[in-house]
Amino acid sequence: MDGSWLWEQLTLSPLRAGFWLVLSFLLAGVTTGVTRLIAPELERIARLVRWVQLPYIGLILGGLSPRLMGLTELDWAVGFSIGVVLLFAMLILLALMRIWLHTDQELPPSRATRTGTPHSGAPIQSASSGLLLFESSAQEFHWCFLRGAVWDLLLSLPSAPESPQYWAVWIGAALALPGISIQRKPISDRLSTALILMTTSSLFLYTRNFWLCWLLHLCIRIILQWRQPTRQRTI
Repeated sequence: MDGSWLWEQLTLSPLRAGFWLVLSFLLAGVTTGVTRLIAPELERIARLVRWVQLPYIGLILGGLSPRLMGLTELDWAVGFSIGVVLLFAMLILLALMRIWLHTDQELPPSRATRTGTPHSGAPIQSASSGLLLFESSAQEFHWCFLRGAVWDLLLSLPSAPESPQYWAVWIGAALALPGISIQRKPISDRLSTALILMTTSSLFLYTRNFWLCWLLHLCIRIILQWRQPTRQRTI
């Protein structure tokens, strides 16, 4: 690999996909460090803005390809024949696993239950749910940006590898993992996000369709966040 080619791809021109990859990682480090030091409550907002705005600006300036990101020129015949089948198969499997693993946690007796008032698990707050779904959408958009940028970078190699889409998908997933690991969330949440990353990456590999990946991402989040209300015996 020519060093001058790598330098040109990664640093010199905003019309190169590598430029946006480097800028994404630089901004991730800067915004994470600054917000954690000065205003930790703004870290999540800064991350969401970076996930959406950076690829959007890259698309406007022509440095990123909407086709390689799975936004345009979609093969819906493949999407509906293979993608939708894969999507529903994954969702059904995940739902069955979620039901199987779900165990109701008995709440400690409260004054309400002792006096005969039924008590059930509190539903997820609508505002929190809406923010979670928006965050999932922004995150999938960011992942498709990573896949598309790496794919563009591979195509511009002096000798492009065979199956660049395959390598782009999994290199993009590898680039996304550090960002998942440094988030200030419980390890179970980070593991579930990594699971979603692997699942949507597999779907993108076959369909090259951001919209199907976005739908799968949201559906998995909803299934994972679902809480079955608990029932308490009243006295």
